[in-house]
Amino acid sequence: MFAAAIVLAACHPPSGALVQSPPTPAAAAPGTPSPTPVTEWTITSIDWDDADSGDINGVRFRLSNIDAPETGGVGAAVGAALCEAERTRGLAARDWIEELTRDTSRLRITSTYGYDRMERPRLLIDLAVDGVDVGRAGIEAGHLAPWPHDGARALGPKPDWCR
Repeated sequence: MFAAAIVLAACHPPSGALVQSPPTPAAAAPGTPSPTPVTEWTITSIDWDDADSGDINGVRFRLSNIDAPETGGVGAAVGAALCEAERTRGLAARDWIEELTRDTSRLRITSTYGYDRMERPRLLIDLAVDGVDVGRAGIEAGHLAPWPHDGARALGPKPDWCR
């Protein structure tokens, strides 16, 4: 399998490193509302927690300004869905995005926005497959919803996946 060139926030890789590392959360500007200049990267893996967040090359990320239904059981301590319908939609959304992004040679991160303010910070990104924005494709397919933010502040309520 070929590794794809993707784009992540500018950084200085350790001497002799084969794959660049992203900036550390302390080095990034949390909640930066505009895209950060980017540097080419090589992606070797992508793993999804749900359809809007996961790990790229072991780096935690979240799709910027996008929400996906939660996949955790109703009442779970982490990633809890508010109702069983949300969980069902979340599992379908994750299956969809895993299939869409399975071939890492087709992936590219087009913009980064710093880190969110979660306990384990995630790099906020825009991701594309063959030049098509993943968030937009997910919205059009009915698996994702827009959830605009200004830095770390949501500009509206979280989408209701239980309706």
